[in-house]
Amino acid sequence: MFPELVEMLYQSIADHTEQKVVKTFASYDCLLIDELGLIEIDPVQVGLFFTLMHKRHKKKTTLITSNLGFDQWNSFFKNSQLTAALIDRLTENSHIINMRNCKSLRTRLDPQ
Repeated sequence: MFPELVEMLYQSIADHTEQKVVKTFASYDCLLIDELGLIEIDPVQVGLFFTLMHKRHKKKTTLITSNLGFDQWNSFFKNSQLTAALIDRLTENSHIINMRNCKSLRTRLDPQ
């Protein structure tokens, strides 16, 4: 999940392993980042997340889920230039699936 990922990136600063942690996540053939935008993040976390996405750009598969549209991403990244650059990289060579009008499967599976 996104909160855990950015927390791991942030904690790596304390022990000076951020390059190693970014390199590890950048090396995965496929990285799933769930719930992007669930939490607001600090500028340092934004920078590390951007660095990770930049290193994966056009090299590895990244799957991202979010309940927020691209126009809302600046609300948690709080940096319009980095947000625009990130969206540009993520959408340049991607498939976007918008499930806005889909009905949730959770309500059908809930045995109330």
